[in-house]
Amino acid sequence: MKKDDVVFVQIPECAKAFYLPLQKSILEAGAHPIMEYLPDGVAKHFFDHANDDQIVFYPNHLLHGKVEQMTHVISIIAEVDKYELKDIDPKKLAARMHSRKEYKEKRMKKEMDGKMTRTL
Repeated sequence: MKKDDVVFVQIPECAKAFYLPLQKSILEAGAHPIMEYLPDGVAKHFFDHANDDQIVFYPNHLLHGKVEQMTHVISIIAEVDKYELKDIDPKKLAARMHSRKEYKEKRMKKEMDGKMTRTL
């Protein structure tokens, strides 16, 4: 990463120890961090309480703007409970994933065009 790059970071609560050092590294490089902190239990809570319209809602302005602006994506993969979503209806999970298809395709295209990097 270099000066003025935009770095989108997704970090779960259980990996909180990485948050500040990662943010510091991005800032020291002169880049702009966009930090998305994901508290434990939020995914299950969402599916337990969201209706069908909320599950498939697609915030296109937010997601497309994010893809347009970011040059790097860092996703910290860590889970406090890998079975958190085991009791959620698989149809709900599939509907949510399908609703984000356009966002994933835009991110992948930008990455394949060499305009963005992704680190897991």
